[in-house]
Amino acid sequence: MKFNLPLRDNFSCKAAFVALFLFSTQFLTAQNRIYAHAQSSGVFGVACLGCRVDNPLNAIGGNEDDYSTMVLGTALLGGIQQTLIFPDLRSDTRLVVGIGTDNIPLSVQLLSGVTLETMNGGTSNDDRRTIDISLLKLGATPNRGTVEFKPEKPYDGIRIGLTGGVLSLGGGFRIYYAYQDPLIHLLAHSENGQITLSGNVALEGSEVALTNTSGKEVYRSKLRSNTFESNQTDGVYIMTLQTKEGKTYSKKIVIK
Repeated sequence: MKFNLPLRDNFSCKAAFVALFLFSTQFLTAQNRIYAHAQSSGVFGVACLGCRVDNPLNAIGGNEDDYSTMVLGTALLGGIQQTLIFPDLRSDTRLVVGIGTDNIPLSVQLLSGVTLETMNGGTSNDDRRTIDISLLKLGATPNRGTVEFKPEKPYDGIRIGLTGGVLSLGGGFRIYYAYQDPLIHLLAHSENGQITLSGNVALEGSEVALTNTSGKEVYRSKLRSNTFESNQTDGVYIMTLQTKEGKTYSKKIVIK
């Protein structure tokens, strides 16, 4: 006996798969985020009366809802800084720092007194910058957002400084978290049914699967090299790769 799915269900499945195709040129799961695991903080300069960092340890780790607070008193010739330190020295990553205020909407003008510079073993990479419109990403609420950019030099820390500006009049500057987001390159080339993978993803021991345009998994195997025979008809597929460390990547490929 054959059963026909209701039209709405068929449409939902197809719509979901189309969305997956549009999204899956490449993605990383959240487990690839490398959060800061240590910190140092304090006052710098000649005089910064009443300046302090409250709850500095709240800015490290993967809890994205607690925070440290930079409170700027009377900054004559100084300011406050907090350095968030990552487990390893890395390059080719996106750096994301979660920031916010008590109740003041974030803007480039508000953050004019905030600086960021990446660190290498406690030494500055000499890339200090202020926050501009290209770095600031606003969140769901007006007083929270992120600063995001790709450092040009290897780094294992990010130093955030506060020297003044409008923030000195409010309830302080919040730092929620910082993480390194590895920039993953996964390339797939198909020729005569054979698929060759390349990029900076660890392929050895990974499991690869192919899903067709109907949402059906048509192939699954463990990789023994960077090539495999798909034995599939020509067409468009979603390739999902799970590494032996449990990280998952997905990419649209054309088999020909």
